[in-house]
Amino acid sequence: MSGARCPLCESSAYKVIYDLRLVTSANAIPGRIARCSDCSLEFKIVAGSASTVRDAYGDTYSEGEGADEYLTGDATRAYFRKVIGDIGIKKGRLLDIGTGQGVFVEEAKTAGYEARGIDLCAALVAKAQARGVDVQHKAAEDLDTSEGALFDVVTMMDLIEHVPDPLAVLATVRKLLKPKGELVVYTPNHRSAVVLMARALARTGADFAVREIFGSNHLTFFDDRTLHALLSKAGFSIRKMKLFPYDPTRPGQPVSPVSLAAVTVIEQLGRPFNRMFRMLAYAENAKP
Repeated sequence: MSGARCPLCESSAYKVIYDLRLVTSANAIPGRIARCSDCSLEFKIVAGSASTVRDAYGDTYSEGEGADEYLTGDATRAYFRKVIGDIGIKKGRLLDIGTGQGVFVEEAKTAGYEARGIDLCAALVAKAQARGVDVQHKAAEDLDTSEGALFDVVTMMDLIEHVPDPLAVLATVRKLLKPKGELVVYTPNHRSAVVLMARALARTGADFAVREIFGSNHLTFFDDRTLHALLSKAGFSIRKMKLFPYDPTRPGQPVSPVSLAAVTVIEQLGRPFNRMFRMLAYAENAKP
């Protein structure tokens, strides 16, 4: 099949597995979900103009139910502190890409880093700046590399799945990182038990879970194998990768009691097989 190309291996051979061009969420990016025939990466063939992706991060992106609590709540801060605690480089300059309201930047500063962030959503940036956080309104694709390697650490928390060309973004990150600098990537695992169950339901005609997982504003759908391949191809050496369950009780996420019970049970069933929904990779800038 011709047309789109895989964001990982650039193959033009793929199979469309879900048609999600009709969306109900205001910030969802419509398209068809394809699986690469060569490397198995799943990605979205966007329906619409090139501006469709950036349009998804307008002011309404920051106004969802519970958005402030989800982005800035105590549970979020506690998790970010754990992430920061596992970074191998314990001081220096840190850039958080896709920082939202800048909470990761605040926690990194508390931990002793000279930290700043960028985000594509102007409304979220305004909220961060109102609190005095060093956050700029900028897309990952627009980072300036002319000044060379500036950062000891770059973090991308729930960001890599949102960009159209993850390899290009990682190439930019490598130019911004100092030699042996550290990259932290946090993203969903699409080989998890929850996703496997959603796929099984879709085969019976019940596609509500697939639409929730694949029909949002995500563009690339990694698993533990394809994320490893992406980082390696981009010139990073993974120091540590952690998989852990999705937390359906995180404040700001309205979840029905039935969904809460189902997700919790499925995630626990996947735990012995390391098929959990969240991935966290710590990688070193390996190539000169």
